[in-house]
Amino acid sequence: MSPRDWVLADAFDRAAPTYDAMVALSPGYHDQLRTAADALVERLPRRTGVAPVVLDLGCGSGASTRALLDAWRDGGRGPLHVTGVDASEGMVEQARQKEWPDGVELVVSDAVTYLRGLPDASVDGVLGAYLLRNVPDRQALVAEVARVLRPTGGFVLHDYSVAGSRRAQAIWAAVCHGIIIPLAAVKRSDVPLHRYLYESVRDFDSVDRMCGRLQEAGMTDVRHRSYPGWQDGLVHTVVGRRAA
Repeated sequence: MSPRDWVLADAFDRAAPTYDAMVALSPGYHDQLRTAADALVERLPRRTGVAPVVLDLGCGSGASTRALLDAWRDGGRGPLHVTGVDASEGMVEQARQKEWPDGVELVVSDAVTYLRGLPDASVDGVLGAYLLRNVPDRQALVAEVARVLRPTGGFVLHDYSVAGSRRAQAIWAAVCHGIIIPLAAVKRSDVPLHRYLYESVRDFDSVDRMCGRLQEAGMTDVRHRSYPGWQDGLVHTVVGRRAA
């Protein structure tokens, strides 16, 4: 397959059967998703008798959706409506094979296209885990999220970013070429997809640029955090709110 013919959603379709096993080998992967989910849940409204409406954009096989549900449940709260959206049919099919409570919907769609079909101010919170660097028009996605959020609604991005840090760039290159790509071959996962993972992170926005995108879309209270260990400066959670 030539690079011209390579399509990201198709690559995720091929990798879907082994995806959960691959990410399970990533140190802190699920704990970090939970931290990002907690950050969004903290920003959701508490309306008696009304379930908040949340989007999980780039939901993949459902790990981030599960993190959102667990974070909401562990706070002793009532029902939550979550729509998981992903462009890969294979990944959504993996998610659909899992057990979900009422209020969870899983949709195959490009994230920006899905957002453009929603009314203004119709969503309470949006999570985008490992999403933004895979979107061709990043600012369009952020602008659409800002549009569909209700006033004070929260937006949480969770992703790798190494721009502006030689240390982070060197660690990322070593981990990808020394561990992730060889392991993909051993696990018979989609090796070109994991090469793309390396390149997409290498070429992605800096954390400052991610924060700037939210601010340019009119979001407030924008902040970010990284994670300890070797992933310090590599994995980040960026949060913001739609202005009241």
